[in-house]
Amino acid sequence: MQLNYNSSQSDHSYSGRLFLFAKRNLWLFVLDLVIILFLILPPYSWDEAQIIIGLLIIFLIRDVFIIKLSIRHLGKFKAKGNDITIGILKGSKISKEIKEWLPDIDLEIRNSFGFPVMCIYKENETIFKQYPFGDWSGKKMKEFVDSFYDYKKEQNLWKMYKGEE
Repeated sequence: MQLNYNSSQSDHSYSGRLFLFAKRNLWLFVLDLVIILFLILPPYSWDEAQIIIGLLIIFLIRDVFIIKLSIRHLGKFKAKGNDITIGILKGSKISKEIKEWLPDIDLEIRNSFGFPVMCIYKENETIFKQYPFGDWSGKKMKEFVDSFYDYKKEQNLWKMYKGEE
């Protein structure tokens, strides 16, 4: 019995994750295009230009925030027996690999700014947060958490069947 997750080729690439997020949340970026269009097509007064530039700066700050959150990404999650290996991508390369014990790990989905965030906990301490970038969506996070707890339950039943603690 084992549980495997490896990121897809497009999800493994940092730019691919950003494009998948933008494609899935196109409504977030429509106003950016409208504001750029207003900047390109004058005539407008100086007051209108200041408003447009102010909105552009606000959206630029939002985009920097999105880029910052998408740098760290869950690249690998492998559970075999009671051993769990979590590979965390930073950019496009696995920068950190965490090895943990199955009973110590819990997963939970929380909402942050209207978006689902999957949190991985070790004994009530957050070790990683997966935001909905790349292939990860709210639905996929829910399926992953459900499959993790099904796996955890199977492991506990297998231990009881074998007579282990």
